[in-house]
Amino acid sequence: MSIVKPDLEARFLSFVGEDKFPCVGAKSALTKQQIHINQYDDFRCESNETDILASIHKFVETFTLKRDMYSSLVVTFEQPDTISESEFDKVLWEKLQRLHEVDACLKSWDCKVSSDPHSAQFSLSLGGKGFFVIGLHPNASRKSRRFSNPAIVFNLHEQFELLRKQQKFEAFRDHIRKRDVAYCGSKNTLLANHGDSSEVYQYSGKKHSENWECPFKQVKHQSS
Repeated sequence: MSIVKPDLEARFLSFVGEDKFPCVGAKSALTKQQIHINQYDDFRCESNETDILASIHKFVETFTLKRDMYSSLVVTFEQPDTISESEFDKVLWEKLQRLHEVDACLKSWDCKVSSDPHSAQFSLSLGGKGFFVIGLHPNASRKSRRFSNPAIVFNLHEQFELLRKQQKFEAFRDHIRKRDVAYCGSKNTLLANHGDSSEVYQYSGKKHSENWECPFKQVKHQSS
């Protein structure tokens, strides 16, 4: 069951609301009260995934781009209190894989994004919509990813596509990157421009070796 404890919700909103926090998109969502937070028990536990997927489907079904631009769904976990960057990366991909496998019984992959994690056009599809995923945890290398609890942020890809159509995306992206350098004290080497490499390298925040293979595998939609 998803129960948001006021102290954890307040901590997350405070984390985003910090004056120098780099993501201006998250700050816009905060200002518009469009950060939707659901809290679960243990990040490593499989039993919470049905509820997590239900919350994602609800988020997709109620989202309207014109009204809800700069919205995020945030899934936070009470446990573990500490987790290494390598373990977080491993558990995150296991969780995303299982969410996808259940989702594939209900929804088709978003045709606007690739299902191949090697593709520069890849985005994780859940509820029939592509998402850009951001992992947060206490031991993240980047300060901008270092939240007190494990968390997963789901941002609908169509928000970025609207910015591209409006010819605002590059300025938006570059502004965030400059703020991130100032906030963290160094350039984020994981970042790449859209179309240059797959976004899977950015999901967990862990820097992988050159021979790393993303463990995610698409399963085909199981139509009834």
